Amino acid sequence: MRSEGKARKMIILSLILVLGLPLVITVPAMAYTIDGDLDDWGVNPNNSWTANPPALSVYDDWQYGPTSTGSHHNPGIEQCDIEAMYAADGGAYVYFAIITSMPPEGYDYVRNSNHYLLIPGDLALNLDNDNGTGEYGYEYGIKLTNDNRTVLGEIGDVFYMPDWEKITSEVAQDVVEFSNMVNGTKTGHAEVVYKLYEDWPSDNGASNYVIEMKVPKDALGISGNGTADLLATVSCTNDALVIEDFTYTPVPEFTTIAVPLAMVLGLFYYYRRKRQGEGENKSE
Repeated sequence: MRSEGKARKMIILSLILVLGLPLVITVPAMAYTIDGDLDDWGVNPNNSWTANPPALSVYDDWQYGPTSTGSHHNPGIEQCDIEAMYAADGGAYVYFAIITSMPPEGYDYVRNSNHYLLIPGDLALNLDNDNGTGEYGYEYGIKLTNDNRTVLGEIGDVFYMPDWEKITSEVAQDVVEFSNMVNGTKTGHAEVVYKLYEDWPSDNGASNYVIEMKVPKDALGISGNGTADLLATVSCTNDALVIEDFTYTPVPEFTTIAVPLAMVLGLFYYYRRKRQGEGENKSE
């Protein structure tokens, strides 16, 4: 009887281990729902733009109506503002969020009777920020616009080694050198929501939007621990936000669950065979 009780305890402990590990692994991944609402990030713009740890936050103090720079004419409009950006690691995914005044369909800017369609910029990522590869050092990008001047694909497509360009250079500032991808090798797809930010619907007369992303780590070639730099801008490039040294971890391996599961199955089989053997002995 003592051996039976010991076997039962081992099975119960193993079950707790097996059931507990998935919870430990998936809690970070479940923390962010891709719905355009940043409450699960802990962001409340009425109090603070800062997200709850361990998410990284960066936000700017861009002021409406900056002056022209160099030979480029700055639109000086709120639609060119990037208000805040966030990044978080979780399970098999990394999560990003951007707050911007640029509408998802772009903004028609008129200068000297000429119309220029300003558009959202693509999110640029440098996962090798000690000696970055790719143009400007950003070897990955996430497509955030359907504009046909950018790389072909769907919003959320992830590209490796893209070529970056400043799409509306005629009316753009020189804060950053690029805004969008024009080609690249597709490596995967991210879940993206781009919608009106209901908690902060307008700023200086322009609507605010949230771009929230859930990006598979395998689409970014993540196989170990590391850090990344992220850059967000729009095609007028007179505002940009950068998150530096965002830390990520490898995708959890199945063996972390498979080993204790095999233990449970083995103990169950052992206990069952033992009970069957005792039943056969009693029948004799």
